[in-house]
Amino acid sequence: MTAYILSEVNKGKYTFRCPYPECKNIWEFYLVRHVIGLGNEAISKIEKDVTENCILKGHGCQQCPGCNSLCDPTNKGDIRLRCPACSHGVAKPYDFCWACQRPWNGAGVRHCGNVGCDGRDPRLKILSVAARKSIDLIPGCPSIRGCPKCGLLINHVDKCRHMICTSCKAEFCFICLRCWINNLHLKHPCEVAPVQEVLPDPSWKDRSDDRVCPPPSPPVCPPPPPPPTTTTTTTTTTLPTPPPVCPPPPLPANNDSWCAIL
Repeated sequence: MTAYILSEVNKGKYTFRCPYPECKNIWEFYLVRHVIGLGNEAISKIEKDVTENCILKGHGCQQCPGCNSLCDPTNKGDIRLRCPACSHGVAKPYDFCWACQRPWNGAGVRHCGNVGCDGRDPRLKILSVAARKSIDLIPGCPSIRGCPKCGLLINHVDKCRHMICTSCKAEFCFICLRCWINNLHLKHPCEVAPVQEVLPDPSWKDRSDDRVCPPPSPPVCPPPPPPPTTTTTTTTTTLPTPPPVCPPPPLPANNDSWCAIL
């Protein structure tokens, strides 16, 4: 059992499915701690690794401030979490705020009542202050995005806009956040999507091929320039006046008759 848990942690897991093939139960980590049989130092290291895995996955879990167990919200969007470990065997369940990680002092599931807590997802605060950069020669793109499918925060370091989430394997464009299909994004510029305000994107599961970047509008060719104006100049050529044709000279006067031999 210990080897299985350590193997799952090293794979980046933070939840643990029963290894029995026909069982689909998920073990809570506070139960795992009691069965793996390790000392406090080893348990602390595993807790740290599991917490880092959870933060990297970004699935909405949060660490209980009382016992460091990872807790999931009952419903997506709730920030009121109940720790099963701290609530076990006590009269009043232990609830805490997902955003500020302090004990819950309010009513409902959206406002904890703690001073200074606005209930916002801490990931959204990171996104709101992320630096801008150029990606594929397109300026003004946020350097940090949340995976639109699972909410994992991804920091763009270099290379192109094609992103594959390491958590859920969703493929999307880092610039416009649309589905990545058939490299259509590389054939024309994408529009930079605004900073995300909801994680994950609730519309992702309904997306299809029509949610890829729209093809660019055909270029509007300017009208051809008018033909150049040609000025035709008529040139009058004056031919020289031919010399007058003089009549042949008169025959000399002679009284004798003559004939012409043909």
